Amino acid sequence: MKVLYTRDQIDQRISELAEEISRDYEGKDILAIGLLKGCTVFMSHLLVQIKGSVEIDFMTISSYKHGSRSENFKFIQDLDTEVAGRDVLIIEDIIDTGKTMAFTVKHLEARGAKSIEIATFVDKTERRSAETKKPKYIGFHYDEAPFIIGFGFDFGGRYRNLPEVYQMEEQDHKAAAKA
Repeated sequence: MKVLYTRDQIDQRISELAEEISRDYEGKDILAIGLLKGCTVFMSHLLVQIKGSVEIDFMTISSYKHGSRSENFKFIQDLDTEVAGRDVLIIEDIIDTGKTMAFTVKHLEARGAKSIEIATFVDKTERRSAETKKPKYIGFHYDEAPFIIGFGFDFGGRYRNLPEVYQMEEQDHKAAAKA
C-alpha cells in the first residue's frame, strides 16, 4: 500500500474546511447529516472543529439489489430529525458517480430543507454520471484508478480505522481478499 494522504495533510485540510464552514454558517443552526458508514471518521474529526450550533443525524442508503449495482435506492436508516426549514450540511466520505448524492439531495429537498450544502472528504469526478449538487466543501480531489482505504474508506468492511489514506495496489487486493 502507498500512502496517499498523510495524517498531517488530513488534519490540516479538515481544519481549513471547519474554518470555512464555521464562517459560512455563523449565526445559523446546522443540521449535519452523515451518510453511513463511510462518513464516520471524517465527520467526527470535522464536527469537533466547527464553531457554533450543530445538530447531527445519520442516513444509510443502499443502491444494491441482488448483489449488483442498481439505479434503485432505498433507505436502510432514515433521519430521526425534522428537516423542514433547516440549513442542512450533508457529510460524505467520497462522491464518485454522484448517484447516491443526487438521491439524497432530492430527498432532503422534498422534506423541505431551507438550504443544502455538501462536505465531502474526497471528490472523485472522473466517473460522475449523475446530475447532482456540487460539493461546496471538498477535502481532496482524487481521480486515479487505485482503490483507497483508511480514514473511513473500507475494503470489504475493513480498514476504515487506518489513520491515513492509502492507495491499494493489485497485490493488496489479493492479500485483503484472503484475510
